[in-house]
Amino acid sequence: MAEIEDIAFKIVAAFEDNYFEVAKRNIFVALFNRYLSIADPGGDMEQYDAITELGHSYRDEFDRMVKELKDRSLIS
Repeated sequence: MAEIEDIAFKIVAAFEDNYFEVAKRNIFVALFNRYLSIADPGGDMEQYDAITELGHSYRDEFDRMVKELKDRSLIS
């Protein structure tokens, strides 16, 4: 599923691009805490790996996270 990997790359790149904008960074962190903890409860994985795991194993939650990021104009 290359789609999941492409979206994961886009999310990580957007997070890095917006890291120094505190308000946007806080939104990313809140969403990552909510959704990535599903796929990586121990918080041991890199963000990209946790996002792809979420997409492959918990597609509904992945789609919700992507929708929230798009609704907040953090990814396109």
